[in-house]
Amino acid sequence: MMREFLKQRVLDAGRLALQKVEQYNPGLAQRLRQEAKQILGRPAAVNPAPVAAPPVASEPPRAEVKPKIMEFEPATLPWLDKPEADIEGYVKGLGGAVENPEELIGQLRSWRDNGFVILPRAIEPELIDALLADVDELFTNCSKYSILINSESKGIRPARDFKPEDFTEHHSRVLDFHNNSIAGKRISLHPKLVKMLEHIFREPIVAMQSLTFTYGSEQTTHADYAYVVPRIPSHLAATWVALEDIKLEAGPLGYFPGSHHLPKFDFGNGIFLTPESTKNEFHFRDHLEAQCRKAGIERQIYLPKKGDVFVWHGSLAHQGSPQLTPGLTRKAFVTHYSTVRAYPYDRRQDGVEPKKHYLNGGVIYSNPKNPKEEDIFTRGGKV
Repeated sequence: MMREFLKQRVLDAGRLALQKVEQYNPGLAQRLRQEAKQILGRPAAVNPAPVAAPPVASEPPRAEVKPKIMEFEPATLPWLDKPEADIEGYVKGLGGAVENPEELIGQLRSWRDNGFVILPRAIEPELIDALLADVDELFTNCSKYSILINSESKGIRPARDFKPEDFTEHHSRVLDFHNNSIAGKRISLHPKLVKMLEHIFREPIVAMQSLTFTYGSEQTTHADYAYVVPRIPSHLAATWVALEDIKLEAGPLGYFPGSHHLPKFDFGNGIFLTPESTKNEFHFRDHLEAQCRKAGIERQIYLPKKGDVFVWHGSLAHQGSPQLTPGLTRKAFVTHYSTVRAYPYDRRQDGVEPKKHYLNGGVIYSNPKNPKEEDIFTRGGKV
């Protein structure tokens, strides 16, 4: 009985870890799930026949050893990640194109030194209300849609596999709703966000993926670079848009200023989580928190008002803090970005020229797996 109990606990922990991986890398999660099924479904052999030892080869074959990537390639780093970055010179060179040069200098210094920028009241409340109405319609009429939901109880499944009452489950999120909602597109590529990201990268940017939350994620401390990997891994940023005033009891975003400068984590095969990795997200958490303690970096809590935006570096350590009041919402809209050069194809159909949506100088790729539901929620076009 004790053996079965321990087995079940291990299986439960494995399911939870897979669900966390699914939010960033569905393909990897699917491969891990298939491997687990093969292992767990393989019957134990009874009195297996002895296997003859293989003959000793005079020159045993050598397995190809791939070099481990332990840091971003210095030559590909965005300009603000390079030691010679001249923020004042860059802003001066923009001349009259910048309304408030001193404010921009302060924002770029914050990105360089702290790994984040906060944009108060960047998103109009009417646009947020349109997005929330779209989400409500999706949840109420979920049987009509193929939009993907990541749920701890069901994994990644189309909305039609859920019932409206299922969406009260904590930690679930809607995947890539910016493809389905015009309001989502307009928030992901809001002119204030695009302009800030263009200053950060000094290249055209693309919105790669989005996550729409109703409740706090309570996700352990992590950094996005390990899971969201464009072709140039250092070209990664994200935005966290508050869709309502966020309360401390709701499990707000926690972050560690300056942690983007800390050493990367080795999953056993480099800094990206892959099927060959010998370490997991809990080792990653322990590494980040230990490094932050060593560097004297304390966790900060983000308590934004509706419309505030937190923009963060792909290597910034952050987490979903614990929810203190059950049932209290923490509505947020998260988008990950890269440069067009670093992310030329959509991850859902790599190598195929994507259909592109241009807005305010930024780009979004259509969902090649669900073209019928692209922009199906149109409220955002009327705001």
